[in-house]
This record gives sequence, structure tokens and C-alpha cells, in this order.
Amino acid sequence: MRRAWTAILLTGAALATVGAAPAEERAMLAAFDAVLTAMAYAAAGLAVFAVVWAGFVLMAEGAEERGGGRAKTAVVMAVVGLVLVLLAKAVAALLRSGIVPFPTP
Repeated sequence: MRRAWTAILLTGAALATVGAAPAEERAMLAAFDAVLTAMAYAAAGLAVFAVVWAGFVLMAEGAEERGGGRAKTAVVMAVVGLVLVLLAKAVAALLRSGIVPFPTP
């Protein structure tokens, strides 16, 4: 997975450095947006699973013991992860729409 991200980022950097044609730039941004959309769906599903799992952990541990520390941490981490993925999707949408200019040398 890490190699795939490296390849995607290096390809994007190479296209930006060379001064990609507008059609190539739009295609690259569309592909990146499609990947982020898939990640957003996966993150939403995983966040729901993490919240449900935290509910089971809270029931198993009991609410009195440390105030449900592991369960609260699981919910917070699930929400933070979902927010990060959605922020990445928002940045890609801003780049694609042209509100934030795509830096080219």
C-alpha cells in the first residue's frame, strides 16, 4: 500500500514539475478524487464498525471502570480518522474545481 501511494505521489509530482497539459492534469485529479472517494466510503464503514465495537467494549468493561477509557479512545480515533479522510476529499475537490490553484512551476 505504501509503495502505491509513493508511486501516485511521485507521478503527480513529476507531472506538476514537467508542466502537465491541462487534460492530463484534470485526468490525474479525477483519478485522485476517485481514490479519495473510495477511501471516504471505506473510512465511513470502518468508523461505524469502530463505534459499534467501542459500544461492545464499553458494555464488557463497564462504565464505572476508568470511565470507559478504551471505548472513548476508540470512538475519538474513529471520528478523527473519518474527519481526516473527509478533509483530504475536500482538498481534492477544491483543487479539481479550481478554487485553490494547482501549483505548477
